[in-house]
Amino acid sequence: MTNPNPGLQPSQNEKLEQNARNGSTYFFWIAFFSIFNKVMDILSTKRRFVFGLGAPQYVERVLEQTNPNLIWGITITLAIIFVLFGIFARRKNIPIYILGIIFYLVDMALSILAGDIVGTLVHIVFTVLLVMGLIAAMKLKNLSPS
Repeated sequence: MTNPNPGLQPSQNEKLEQNARNGSTYFFWIAFFSIFNKVMDILSTKRRFVFGLGAPQYVERVLEQTNPNLIWGITITLAIIFVLFGIFARRKNIPIYILGIIFYLVDMALSILAGDIVGTLVHIVFTVLLVMGLIAAMKLKNLSPS
């Protein structure tokens, strides 16, 4: 939400609204970068973003013979799930928002098991940002009349 008068400070509700929106947006970024990383794998480029999910990497590492279709299926399914988390988080559905964060923490555990230290650190940062958005959404829910 933009402030129509830059000379005035945004209200507390506007700040909370912006923080809640920013937090929910991270679910969309997680989904996007997961798909982006798989596309980069197909193109055989060395460029990857560490913002993706750890589950596909973990499955690739565990399987003796990697099945690209299986990895794509996992990646797309998880991306769709994270988009749904983002949609529900944007609507301030607190239980689903919390479930999304828990889901992301499980994915962080898979990043750790896959040996992706940088990806794990990014998971920690994104988890903090998601929690900050959750706190803002919870405060907004408490402020609005039921």
